[in-house]
Amino acid sequence: MKNAFLKCLLFWILFVAIIHGFGSLTALAPPSWSTCVRLLHALLVTLATFYLIRIFLKSEKRTYKDIELVWNRNTPVKFLLGVLIGTAIFALVLLVLINFTGLQLTRNANGVNWQVWFTSLLIIIPFAFIEELAFRSYTLLKLDKAYGLFWAQIGVAISFALYHIAGGWNWQVAFYGPGAWAFVFGLAAILSRGIAVPTGIHVALNFLQVVAGMKPGNASLWTLHLKQNTAAASTTANQVGVGIQITILVAGILVTYFVVQKKKRFIEIPV
Repeated sequence: MKNAFLKCLLFWILFVAIIHGFGSLTALAPPSWSTCVRLLHALLVTLATFYLIRIFLKSEKRTYKDIELVWNRNTPVKFLLGVLIGTAIFALVLLVLINFTGLQLTRNANGVNWQVWFTSLLIIIPFAFIEELAFRSYTLLKLDKAYGLFWAQIGVAISFALYHIAGGWNWQVAFYGPGAWAFVFGLAAILSRGIAVPTGIHVALNFLQVVAGMKPGNASLWTLHLKQNTAAASTTANQVGVGIQITILVAGILVTYFVVQKKKRFIEIPV
């Protein structure tokens, strides 16, 4: 069991080294090449991560198929299902923000740069896939087998948050954001037997934040802003935002617990 934790820890350390290593190389390119360079970065990291997983699997005499990391005819359908789930979750979060804070959603007065819009989507998809590949395929299943799903989810959530901190995120934002959503992505991976669904959810959530103006950039169709930009309104919006993230975290932990209990009851039924 200890060996499983150490293996996953080593895997994540190597993954971070890969993503930052290739990032340093691509940073040498001229700014005018930024889109092509980021896509090249994503491609190189994807290939390197697949190879890294292969090395770890080979040491255990296993294959990609053993961890459901294979393409089949259901993969696109599962990805689209994930996109629909992610869209529904985002719509619910947006509804809560608008109804319980002074935030409102309005059309982007500056217009939409459709080239930037398409480029954002083109970049978000591979990087969401890379993160699911690193955190919800080999490592999640490895920890699940060694410690059970509940502790596997905890371990992956913490590592996912620390990975974002290594990328420059504030620790509080990393744990309330990616750390909380890790439970959603992990449950999607386990219940759907693969990473196509969580990748779809991940893509939808990230891209819709861009579209709604919740992330910097020129690809927003709308802007989410306060009706009255006062200190009190800003504080309320932040508190509700944090409350949503905590709710997602608690819900993820509880659903994980109930899934574990259901699996136990199913196993205990005499045949």
